[in-house]
Amino acid sequence: MKKIFLYSAAAVAMFFASCDDYLETDSPSSFSQDYIFSNEADAAKAVYGIYALFNQDAYTSRLSSNFMGNTDTEMGGVSASPDNNRRDIWSFEATAGNPDVRVVWNNAYNAINRANEAIEGIESSELYKQGNPMMKHLRGEALALRAHWYYYLVNLWGDVPFKTTPTKAGDEFYLPKTDRNEILTHLINDLREAEPDMLWADQLDYGIERVNREFVMGLIARLSMTRGGYAVYPDMSAKRSADYLEYYAIANEYAKKLINLKPHVLTPDFGKVFRNQVEYISPENEDVLFEVAFHPGFGDVAWNNGVRVDGGTHPYGSGSNYVSIPASYYYSFDTLDTRQAVTGSLVYYDKELLEQPVNVASIAPGKWNRLWLQTPPGAATAKGTGVNWPVMRYADVLLLLAESENELNGPTGVAVDALKQVRQRAFKQENWAEKVDAYVSQAAGSKDAFFRAIVDERAWEFGAEGIRKYDLIRWNLYGEKIAETKETLIQMGLDTYNGVGKYSYLPEFLYYKRNADGSITFLNKFRDVDPAAIPVVDSPNKGDNPDGYFRHTWLRGNINTTTMEPADYIQRNWRGYRDDTGVSPVRYILPIPSETVIGSLGVLTNDGYGF
Repeated sequence: MKKIFLYSAAAVAMFFASCDDYLETDSPSSFSQDYIFSNEADAAKAVYGIYALFNQDAYTSRLSSNFMGNTDTEMGGVSASPDNNRRDIWSFEATAGNPDVRVVWNNAYNAINRANEAIEGIESSELYKQGNPMMKHLRGEALALRAHWYYYLVNLWGDVPFKTTPTKAGDEFYLPKTDRNEILTHLINDLREAEPDMLWADQLDYGIERVNREFVMGLIARLSMTRGGYAVYPDMSAKRSADYLEYYAIANEYAKKLINLKPHVLTPDFGKVFRNQVEYISPENEDVLFEVAFHPGFGDVAWNNGVRVDGGTHPYGSGSNYVSIPASYYYSFDTLDTRQAVTGSLVYYDKELLEQPVNVASIAPGKWNRLWLQTPPGAATAKGTGVNWPVMRYADVLLLLAESENELNGPTGVAVDALKQVRQRAFKQENWAEKVDAYVSQAAGSKDAFFRAIVDERAWEFGAEGIRKYDLIRWNLYGEKIAETKETLIQMGLDTYNGVGKYSYLPEFLYYKRNADGSITFLNKFRDVDPAAIPVVDSPNKGDNPDGYFRHTWLRGNINTTTMEPADYIQRNWRGYRDDTGVSPVRYILPIPSETVIGSLGVLTNDGYGF
C-alpha cells in the first residue's frame, strides 16, 4: 500500500509555515485559513501535516521505543552512572536538562498546535457547516491525533498545560497545568462526539495508515481505561479517582461497539502482523487498527527496535536493539505459545549475515527484522527504514473489553470469550483444550484471578510494542513488576549456576550447532542439560569434537560468578527505583524541560515527584 507521506517533508513545512504566517497580523502569506479549508484536498493536507510530526526523531526513536522505559517486558541498557541521555529515562533518573525530554515535549506541543489549527479551520469552513462527510472525518482525525499526543503527555508528565485552540499572535504562550483527569475527560468527550461521523479504514485512501473510525473507538477505550486507572501524584502517592468505574464503563461500551459494528479478524499468524509492516503491507480489517506510516528514510523500526543486524558489505545496512527483553519475560511464555519465538530473538546477524547467539542481556525483539525488507536499503543504511509502527491492534481492544467487563461485572462470558480469542491465535488448535479453554476457565474462577490473567496476557501479546509502561501505570503495578523482574533474573542466575532451586531446570549454557546456510540450531533453549553428555567443539582441547556443539554462556550471565552479585545490567537498568518490595510507586514522571520552566516566568515549575 502507498504511504501517506508521499509528498516531501519540505512541502509540509512550507504549507504550515504559510498557515502560521497567516495568524500574524503582518502576514504576507497568500494562503488564508478560508482558502486552505475551502476544499477537501487542502484541508486533508493540513491534517496530514499533523502526521508529519511522527516522522521526527522525537517520535521515531523516542516515544515509539526509547520512552517505553524499563518494565517487566522491555529494557534498555543503562550506563554505569546517569549520562543525561535516553538511558536516564529508562532508569527513572531524567532531569529537566535532559535533551530527549525537551525534544519530545516540544514536538508533542507542536503536533497539538497543528491539530488545533486544523480543527479550528475545519469547524469554521462552509463545507463542514454544510455537513460534508469528508470534512467531518478530517475533524475527527485531527481530534484523535491531538488526543494521542496528549495521552503521551499525561502519562509521562502528569498534569500539563492544556490548549485546544491554535496559538495566535498576542496569546499567553505559557499556560498553567491542567489536571490530567480533566484533560482525559475532555479528550474522551471530543472523540465520543466525533466518532459516528468518521470513516472506516476500508473507506479511506490510505487505510490503517490514517486515523479511522475503528481506531478512534479503540482510542476512546484506551483513554477511558487510563482515566479510570491509577496515576502517581506529586506527593508520590498512587491513586485513581472515585468515579473510575464510569470510565471503565465507557471503555467497555466502545470496545463492544467496535466488535459489534466492525468485527476484525485477528491475523492468523501472529508473526505476520509485524512482518507485514517490514514488507510494507497494511491489510485492513485484520489486527492492526492504526499504524504510523513512516516516510521512506524515516522511522527507526528494525533499526533500534528489532533483531540486531551488524553492518558489512551486505545490502541491508545495520540495526541494533536498543530495546531488549528480559530473560524473565522470555521464559514466562508457555513453550507452546507461538508468540514467544516471534517476540524474542535469541540470535543476531553478524556482518557476514551469519546467525550468532545473543547475550542474555540482549534478547532482541523479534517482531521486526530489516532482513525482511523486500528491497535491501543499502550497505551504508541504518536509521530510516520506513517500517510502520503499530499504534493499536484489535487484540488490544479485545483485552480491554475483557478487563473492563471483569472490573464491572466479573469474569462473564463476554470477558472469557474476548480473552479466548487472543489466546486461540497464540496456540495451535490441537492445544486449545488445555492452553485456551482450561486455562481461561481456571482464570475465570475469580475476579482477581481473571485480572491477573489479563495482566499476563497483555505482557505476552504486546512485548516491545511500547504500551506495557502505560498499562503498569494505570494498574499501579509498576513497582511490583520491577521488583519481581529483578528478583526473577537474579534467582535464575543463582539457580542455574548452583544447579538447585526454582529455575535450575533452565539452561545455564546454551548449546548450538551451525547449519550450512549460516543459521544456528539450539539444543536446549528451554531446558538445562548435563554438560558431561554434550560434546563441545574444541573441548577439552582444540580440535576435539569437530562435529559437536558450541557452548554459549546463558542464564549464569545474570550473576557475577566471582562476587555472586547480580550482573551489572540488572543493577543498572531499574536503578532509579530502589524498593525491592515493589510496594512504593515508581517515579516514572518526567520533569518539564528547564528551558520551558525558565521561559514561563514562574507559571510552570517542577514541583513534587522528588524533583
